[in-house]
Amino acid sequence: MKISLFYKNVTVLDYAYLDDHKGVVGDALKVHVEFIGKTDEEGVVYDFSYAKKKVKEIIDRDCDHRLVVPTGLINTIDRDKTVFTYTYGLNDEKIDYQCPRQGICELPFHHVNKVTIASYLEEVILAEMPKTVSAVKITLEDESFGKVSDQGIEKEKPTFHYTHGLKEHYGNCQRLFHGHKNTVDVYINGTESWEWENYLASDLFKNNIHFCKWENVLNKEEVFKYSAGQIPKGVVRELPQVEIGYTSAQGEFKAKLPGKEVFFMESESTVENLSMLFANIVKEKVGTEKNVTVRAYEGVAKGAITSL
Repeated sequence: MKISLFYKNVTVLDYAYLDDHKGVVGDALKVHVEFIGKTDEEGVVYDFSYAKKKVKEIIDRDCDHRLVVPTGLINTIDRDKTVFTYTYGLNDEKIDYQCPRQGICELPFHHVNKVTIASYLEEVILAEMPKTVSAVKITLEDESFGKVSDQGIEKEKPTFHYTHGLKEHYGNCQRLFHGHKNTVDVYINGTESWEWENYLASDLFKNNIHFCKWENVLNKEEVFKYSAGQIPKGVVRELPQVEIGYTSAQGEFKAKLPGKEVFFMESESTVENLSMLFANIVKEKVGTEKNVTVRAYEGVAKGAITSL
């Protein structure tokens, strides 16, 4: 007889990965787990409360809020620091990254996708399971964002991937390349607007962006050359490269990436500040006479709301 215990939505995995065409990409996946094994003397495979706590603990420790990379990419590792260069795209664009070791999750596979991440998590979780559990099955699921009516036509909700790092954050959000995949809800005079949601996600952010606080830019003089001598607010698409760096509680983070993939902000890219940023962008476009409400997300089913 085969018996298993399942737990849907045991946690959410917020992470970043490297794409052959887009560079660094943020993502968010719902995690479902199945424990396959035998029951103990009380008829239990694994107590639900222990199961959720332990699985979340392992995923948070080993994979969540990290840049997930394939084996063989990292060329320098010591106890405290990881360094690598990643080349991608038709024009051989480059990302250089240096971070503390805990900022990286290295998979024992040559590709990073939902299958290989799930396989990795199954192995590390099983190693810490009770004797009643003989196998672990992980299923990773994209969030379903639904549809929005646009002039009477049902359209898919626009989505975008983003990465960021919060230098002063007490937890793992301080890691420079961690990320999310989200939609954004925009309401004009109380009515949801696919047009403005699509403007933010697709037109402005090109469905993939890195939010960067200006204070953390290391090559400010070079940026000024391409931004008319002004502190930029947004993307400077002609800028060849942005150098970002800061030291947080976990250590030193540094990165170089193409300017077209970076959105400059005056403030830290918390979800509260992102919601205010998005609302102000839309408000400036639609005019002061209209009421604008924006719901921004960070991961699955959590975020911040700004109304102007």
